Amino acid sequence: MAEFLMKPKIDFAFKEIMMDEKARIGFLSAVLKIKPEEIKETQVLNTNLRKEHDDDKQES
Repeated sequence: MAEFLMKPKIDFAFKEIMMDEKARIGFLSAVLKIKPEEIKETQVLNTNLRKEHDDDKQES
């Protein structure tokens, strides 16, 4: 098995993996315990939150 460059538990890595539709459908079918064919459509929404405090990570 190939080594991961980054663990998928890291939010950046997970977000990048979820950008791939096949990976997203596979993940959802495993979590929801349904067949991948039952998933008609997936959509990735914007996950960037506005910075509200000076010590927040994201920039405004």
